[in-house]
Amino acid sequence: MNNNKRIEYISLASVLSAIAVVYLHANSCFWQFSTARYWITANFIESTFYFAVPIFFMISGAMLIDYNKRYSLKEYFSKRITKTLIPFIIWSLIGLLIQVYYMHTIKISSIDLTYIINGLLNGSLVQVYWFFIPLFCIYLSIPVFAAIPDDKKKDILTYVCSLTFILNILIPFLISVFNLKINYTISIAVGGGSLFFALTGYLLHKYEISKKYRIILYILAIMGFLMHFLGTYYLSTSAGEVIKTYKGFTNIPSVLYSLGIFVFIKYDIIKLMKFNIIKKIVGFLDFYTFGIYLIHWYLLQFLIRTFNINNTSIIYRLFAPLIVLVLSVIIIYLIRKIPIIKKIVP
Repeated sequence: MNNNKRIEYISLASVLSAIAVVYLHANSCFWQFSTARYWITANFIESTFYFAVPIFFMISGAMLIDYNKRYSLKEYFSKRITKTLIPFIIWSLIGLLIQVYYMHTIKISSIDLTYIINGLLNGSLVQVYWFFIPLFCIYLSIPVFAAIPDDKKKDILTYVCSLTFILNILIPFLISVFNLKINYTISIAVGGGSLFFALTGYLLHKYEISKKYRIILYILAIMGFLMHFLGTYYLSTSAGEVIKTYKGFTNIPSVLYSLGIFVFIKYDIIKLMKFNIIKKIVGFLDFYTFGIYLIHWYLLQFLIRTFNINNTSIIYRLFAPLIVLVLSVIIIYLIRKIPIIKKIVP
């Protein structure tokens, strides 16, 4: 696969994950369990777009693990600080102000320096910013994997990912699903958590996958989706509340589904880029994806409160994300026209 095609499919994956995350957050009524029809559609939307964050982490690994071939360690961290850390801090503080003075969900009396520091350290000042913390941990870990010699990198990362999948993901899942009375404490930290997605993203990006293995991955992805959707439906319906047995980004359903989606984008959805209009749209939106992650939540809150929208409405959940995407692009474009301030939406 030539380098241009690699860049195109990564851009496409980035755009799709940004769109997916907006749909996830517009579909927040999923967490309001009900036997009403809206919850069934919410469960379907949740399961469909669940790949958003895993693929975001996979793209980070795919694009950054070979950073040392392009620039120094100092420049690597300089870019991470200016492009993600500083915007995260600034937008977290903006979000805090919005929640105090516009949304009225946080009392000013509750805020002190400790509150702010804790909120920044665990990504909780804005509830949807939790993903920044594992992202920063991925950034801190990448130089270790970048230092692995090229002739050993594939074997070592495959070993780490395989062991992580078995010990950290598969076995705990089986114990949970089958309610086995096993006190399981074995895991490895070197590829654990969200770092697993960064490492697998690199492997899937860097090395070719034969059609036979792609088909296997697609079948596993369908299985992951069905486990997530149907498993959550049946368990939650029986319990009368959302049951998380099949949920979690590093849980088996999400892992199988997200890896399959990533590969599907790389080898199959990428074919849509032969249409010039799609190529132009993706190329345009690719410059706004991170900004969309940063500001979409505020726009969703604004729409709900300004127009008194019922968040269980299927019309809202299907079309509000499209409106938010358009508004996000306009706002980001305007902010980038302002000197200095433009740095908060890199």
